[in-house]
Amino acid sequence: MNQPWNSILVALVALFAGLFAFYRNQFDELLASSAGFEVPVGGKQLISPPTVSDSSRNIKYLGSYSLGVEHYQNIFYAEAPRGKRRFAPPIPFQYARGSVVDATRPGAWCPQGTGDVLPFTSRVVNISENCLSLRIARPTGTRNDARLPVMVWIHGGGHALGSASEVLYNPDGLVRQSVADDQPLIYVAINYRLGFFGFATSKAMAENKLTNAGLRDQRAALEWIRDNIEVFGGDSQRVTVVGQSVGASDIGLHLTSFEGTKGVPFQQAIMMSGAPGVNFNIKSDLVANNTVAIAESVGCAKEGEEQSLETLECLQDVPFDVLTNLSVMASRAARPPFGEGFFFPTFDSDFIRDRPSQLMRSGKFVKGVPVIASWVTNDGAWYAPPSASTDQEVLNSFGLWLFSLSNYTKEKLLQLYPPEDFQHLVRKEYDGPISAQYYRAAQMNRDIWFTCPVLDFAWQYLKNGGVKPSQVRLYEHNSTRFTPVFEMMGVPMWRVVHLSDIPYVLNIQHLEGGADNSATELALARTMSTSIARFINSGNPEGHISGVETWPAAFFDAANEDLQNDFPGRLSLQVFGGPYGTRAVSIAESPQQDAKIAIEDAVYWEKLFDRCRFINSERMREEAGV
Repeated sequence: MNQPWNSILVALVALFAGLFAFYRNQFDELLASSAGFEVPVGGKQLISPPTVSDSSRNIKYLGSYSLGVEHYQNIFYAEAPRGKRRFAPPIPFQYARGSVVDATRPGAWCPQGTGDVLPFTSRVVNISENCLSLRIARPTGTRNDARLPVMVWIHGGGHALGSASEVLYNPDGLVRQSVADDQPLIYVAINYRLGFFGFATSKAMAENKLTNAGLRDQRAALEWIRDNIEVFGGDSQRVTVVGQSVGASDIGLHLTSFEGTKGVPFQQAIMMSGAPGVNFNIKSDLVANNTVAIAESVGCAKEGEEQSLETLECLQDVPFDVLTNLSVMASRAARPPFGEGFFFPTFDSDFIRDRPSQLMRSGKFVKGVPVIASWVTNDGAWYAPPSASTDQEVLNSFGLWLFSLSNYTKEKLLQLYPPEDFQHLVRKEYDGPISAQYYRAAQMNRDIWFTCPVLDFAWQYLKNGGVKPSQVRLYEHNSTRFTPVFEMMGVPMWRVVHLSDIPYVLNIQHLEGGADNSATELALARTMSTSIARFINSGNPEGHISGVETWPAAFFDAANEDLQNDFPGRLSLQVFGGPYGTRAVSIAESPQQDAKIAIEDAVYWEKLFDRCRFINSERMREEAGV
């Protein structure tokens, strides 16, 4: 009676033994591969780290593994800028021959304020001057000869905070999606000097070319990528640099650097919510005066010699934590809450040789770099105080940064943004006692900081021979995953605020801090990240696979006579998300009632032609110092 069961049992044992042998063989092969593999065995982790070998330099990089992605972190591209190297241009770092580089953990953040920033961002705890490093992520098992296109991330943060290791910039979702879409890419993020350490300036510093160190760091990092990324399976001739906020502004400054005479170490650019016009007061004495104030506070500035070489040398000897604490406190006191606009890129007759808007208009920039540029629907929302209820309070919302605007310009801005245009945005039941003046201030800030500078850069780059019409594209992002967080913070009026497009571009699957990780938002993230990966791979973000079948060039129908004007009379853009969905929109300078569909009507409501023509005018650009 038991004989049949004994036969079945023997057969099952043989089957399991065969399966075990097969999978053990596969497991052993994975352990022996360079991709690395991780599996729990007996409660422990057996790990074979992914490894990249640079045979020409006899260097090995040991990385770490997450699902489908290899990570290599804290790879130095420049020496620690300490002591006499503080403020100086970066000195390329060379690992010794035979080095085995532990690239398994994030490196230090460059000097900045520590602590929490936002609920969905990293807590800043580890800062050091030895911070000039890169973070690299690539698809698991990438061959060293794969020659994949490269996306280089330049973070925002107002030149006051941020890091390549920021949790909001997790690249895993983008890398995995790029593989799924058969558009694989390699992701690299840059740490660069910030605040006082990255952008202090003085007469002595300018004379010795010790200015705009943060920008010089970025260029040095891009040159390291150009010279080394092929070891990681990347193509040094297919590098797309992607910047958000001041990161996007910095891309524009690289394109106008040295008046365009030295080229740039990248081939394409994506500029998210930023252009050189974000960098106000570029020729003012503001940063030099702020540098003197810090020098005085540490006893380095003798009367009459505040900008001397002796002051500079003294500042190079002060402990970095002392300079960090004093400069961060001063910046945040003057420009709350994070201190942006206190130390920033400035005219130095070397890297930056004129106001960027003038360089763009005179054709003194690097040409031939296809560009996607963008803004977010409520980009300016957190610059406006929720209590704003008067015209003066609207003007005060950007007065700390734009302190040289004439009375004529202020009055003109108020006229271009009448309060009745924003009355329909008031949601007292949801937002609380927020008036139309708040939304008026938010829209004005959005256009002054982001939308109009983006449009000015894009148009001038085309108009003055930078690219072909097919090589400039625009998008407006109109969805956010931060709504539950803003409700918890008591600022639901922020809506689709600055930063909102980052999780979609990077296809982040799980945001922290109670953010929206719903299927609907993740679907939009897949659509957007696929479009970005297509652009990085081919220069064209369109395609059925992305859900973005048509994304027209921004000025595809611009005639020669149009190019004689300082601002376009028509434009096209891709809108991502929002109540009307993801689709392309084309508008012309005509009455709003000419809109054919609701989404066109919504874009016409922004009055981009009237408002940006004035904000980008010579008068306001000169007063803003851009």
